[in-house]
Amino acid sequence: MPLYTYQCQVCSKVHEELIFFSDYENDNIPQVCGGDTYEQGCGGDLYRVLRAPGSHSSWAGTGKHGVNGYFSKALGKHVANKHTEQKIMESRGFVCEADLPKDRWDTAVETQKRRVANQDKNIETYTEALKSGKTKEEAVVEAFTAHDAVSGKLDETWGKKDE
Repeated sequence: MPLYTYQCQVCSKVHEELIFFSDYENDNIPQVCGGDTYEQGCGGDLYRVLRAPGSHSSWAGTGKHGVNGYFSKALGKHVANKHTEQKIMESRGFVCEADLPKDRWDTAVETQKRRVANQDKNIETYTEALKSGKTKEEAVVEAFTAHDAVSGKLDETWGKKDE
């Protein structure tokens, strides 16, 4: 049962009327000032005044992101606003994607391809050595040379093991 506002075209008196939905279906809406309304009027024609809806009182102070903020996919938790999210990300060492070099993704993909190719080469050398009749120790020495270990090439290829 919404409350509608009507105004008289003659005397400019404002009438607030409680209109049932069935009244609209039966075309029983106020049309005469004082005649169809609860308050006294001059008898002039009424027109409906359109107004923007008022905000609900419980919505006051909820802010742009609602009562509890929003869920940050980057952090995996709820945050109050973008500024708070940015401060947390900076404190954890996250870098904004816009601040990264434009070719970062391509460089990372090429580095990974190179690493996998070197791993495949080491595995193939080890497997071939075993097939030729060498022991496991001899195959390891052939595939993973001391020069590669000292130069750091094996660490780049297979990653450093943290202890």
